[in-house]
Amino acid sequence: MASRNGERGSAGSQTLDRGLQLLELVARSAEPVSVAGAAAAVGLDRRITHRLVMTLVARGYLHREGNHGYRLGPTCLSLASAISDLRALAHPFLEDLAKRTEETAHLVVLSGREVVFIDGIESLKALRVGNRTGRLLPANATSVGKAWLAALTPERVDELYGTSPLVAVTDRTIVDLDALRAELDDVRRRGYATSRGESEDGVGSVGMAALDPHGEPRLAMSVAMPLSRFTEAADADAVAALRSVARVLSERLSLQLGSDL
Repeated sequence: MASRNGERGSAGSQTLDRGLQLLELVARSAEPVSVAGAAAAVGLDRRITHRLVMTLVARGYLHREGNHGYRLGPTCLSLASAISDLRALAHPFLEDLAKRTEETAHLVVLSGREVVFIDGIESLKALRVGNRTGRLLPANATSVGKAWLAALTPERVDELYGTSPLVAVTDRTIVDLDALRAELDDVRRRGYATSRGESEDGVGSVGMAALDPHGEPRLAMSVAMPLSRFTEAADADAVAALRSVARVLSERLSLQLGSDL
């Protein structure tokens, strides 16, 4: 029985991954995407692609544009609006974090196995980390990504990475799943994650997740600085600022999202 359940879980994760690939393909395309075009781009059988597309249409993630193909549907727009609301809610906290640390502060959400940088405030220092707003990076390569993953159960992390290899950004990126599991255990114990040149050479950062009323990560924040300034004292200062800001942000999320339940 355990083996069969494992197979079903793996198949379910693979189907979800393929559906997400289709959504990402449509989101990046300036023109409507046909089933045939999607199948070729993602490398799937056309019949499987058609079934996935029909499921996404039924759930409102895609809609058909005449005979031309498919575009993102109203459910995606609703999710984008929700992220925009979260961004607006969190921005004052991001400003506070940047002011306290005098370093670059970022806000992210998790999308599949990547983090999406949805807001950022750049340090005013001459030597600084740039604003990454709008960028996507592998979660395993960033402090905010590892902080988010550590807020999930180990089983959910395995579901995310069980069928696909970890992506390397630099030669310091963790690409071994067992090493990532061990790193996430450390993050859970200490309550924050770090990255030292794992997403970009010469960049260090500290990340922490903000949780909703159910203890689920909804946002993650980071303080990023050049590795030349990423000393033990700077690390401790960034952690203290993140703990304070993330705690209040989590309380605000609980109030805001709890009232919407």
